[in-house]
Parts: sequence; structure tokens; C-alpha cells
Amino acid sequence: MCQLNDIGCKLATIDGINAITDVTGFGLGGHLSEVCLGSNVAAVIDYNKVPILPNIKDYLANGCSPGGAQRNFDSYGHNLSPMSSEVQSIICDPQTSGGLLIMVSSAAKNEFDQMMQNAGFELEAIGEIVKPDSKSALVQINV
Repeated sequence: MCQLNDIGCKLATIDGINAITDVTGFGLGGHLSEVCLGSNVAAVIDYNKVPILPNIKDYLANGCSPGGAQRNFDSYGHNLSPMSSEVQSIICDPQTSGGLLIMVSSAAKNEFDQMMQNAGFELEAIGEIVKPDSKSALVQINV
């Protein structure tokens, strides 16, 4: 993360921005779980679209993973679908200054995209918000 997350105030003016959170110490899985629990929704994430730093998989293969990732999983892993240890380490990785996780309605997508591009942010849609289903995890990670 090489850019301040100060665009939130501007985004709040767009009708259809339903939630904004920065991904920090609880990792993507923790912050997304909290949004879902607080909003009575679920999420489906396409893991292959989650931005990760270069060489992370090499570090993980050599056993380098922050202890906080396991503590995070121990705290909220019951909200996540089953996943490999590599995926778990990335989804639960505590960030010091991660990106923004923003829930945008399809009606607001164009206005949102334009504002973010004008501000110099790179965008990646990593999933969708869905109705909760008692048969599925609160946060489904599709690999």
C-alpha cells in the first residue's frame, strides 16, 4: 500500500457505496467477516483476484508467515470456508497498511470507478456480497 486511504469521505457521498473498511490487523478475512456479520450478508471471494505481493507464495513455501495470521484464523476462521494453509495465510494475513475493501452496488459502479481512477487508485473486484445461506460459510473463498 503506497497511497493514503483518505478517499473514504469522498466515496461516502456516492449513493450505493454500502460499506468501506481498510484491511489492517485482522486481514481480509477478518474485516470482511465483520462487515458481513454487521450487515447480515455473506460474501463470495474469487481468491485468484485478491492482490498479493510478489514472491509471497515463495515465502510461505519456506515457512515464513506472520504469527498473527494463525491467531487471526483462530479468532474468525469459523466464518470462512475451508481452504489450504497457503490461502489461509494470505486471507488472514495481518496488514499494517492494507488496501480498502469497498462494497459497491452495481448501480454505483461507474461513478465509483471514475472517482477511484481519478484519485489514482488501482481497482480489483474480488467478489460479491450475497444473501446468507445456512448451508454456506459466511465468507466463501473460491480458489
